[in-house]
Amino acid sequence: MLLAELANSLVDAQNATRREDYRCPACHEPVRLHRGAQVIPYFAHLPQSPCTIQGEGETTEHLTGKRQLATFFAAWGTTELEHVLPTVQQRADVWVARTPQPVAVEFQCSPLALGRVSERTAGYHQLSCYPFWLLGHRYRRQRLNWALIERFMGWLPRWELCLLFWDVEHRQLQLTHHLYQDVAGHYGGQVTRVTNLAALMAGPARVDPYPQLSLVRVRYHWAQELARATPQLRPIQEFLYLRGHHLLGFPAAFAATDCTPPVLGQGILLWRILFGTALFALKGPLTPARLRPIAQNCLDLVGGHVQTVRVSFPHLLARLQTQFVTELVQRGYLDVVPGGWRIRRQPRWRSEQL
Repeated sequence: MLLAELANSLVDAQNATRREDYRCPACHEPVRLHRGAQVIPYFAHLPQSPCTIQGEGETTEHLTGKRQLATFFAAWGTTELEHVLPTVQQRADVWVARTPQPVAVEFQCSPLALGRVSERTAGYHQLSCYPFWLLGHRYRRQRLNWALIERFMGWLPRWELCLLFWDVEHRQLQLTHHLYQDVAGHYGGQVTRVTNLAALMAGPARVDPYPQLSLVRVRYHWAQELARATPQLRPIQEFLYLRGHHLLGFPAAFAATDCTPPVLGQGILLWRILFGTALFALKGPLTPARLRPIAQNCLDLVGGHVQTVRVSFPHLLARLQTQFVTELVQRGYLDVVPGGWRIRRQPRWRSEQL
């Protein structure tokens, strides 16, 4: 930590001298000043300290980054390092007294379990505070993945769905924004770097169009994955086998090209193949209530979600279901009847696998 108590006042480690009576501002237990040639000055608890609000290990990146972020966000209001919130037993790396809503800046440099991210985010929401998660170098060098998205993805005006990284070396914010998934489930986003808060508020200078993925390449990739018996595709193929179909022969009527929010697991194309297969195996009238649990089961099979720690998509599945059924009506596969639809004709599956 960068601050310690001394005689009912806070002392910054960079201005402190060695003595034995420094205390933690949160638990009031003794802390010691550490300083050296390789590490900037900081305070640390004694071994076996009972403090319940201890933060992550104080790496040089984390210590330096907190000071930089206090400066970066100063235009929003008075900033305070390591602000203690006893009501929720948390300590914000940087607290910004922004009007009308305060901001808690969390600079995360070390691994953090999903449960801890959820708890800390919920704690800030409990105090009507906006949690601003920024990630350090070890996260910035990772490829986009579900663990990152599930824990830390947020939404910002003009940047939309995004992940935020702080580059200590260059003192700049890196945003991976307009996050998406292509039809085969690959994550993507546009990267922009900003050096001040005004640029963050202004948004990106341009937004690149979402990519279109070749379905021929998707089939080829799936063929390779099936030949290697990839575990992720096994439940998909089993679902189709039980209904007399093979994944690589999916009908053109089930195809999709649009990108989606990055929460659909293995992608919207597999979801549409499963949902379409189940739909055309039904007998009798099709109603929205009958299709909803099928859509959810197919989402579960592809590993999709409608909720991350910070962002929810409560209407996403209903929208995807409505869009798909509407397309099937327009293409002559379904007829609209009172209360729902009926199957007019079956889509044609390809007999060849490639």
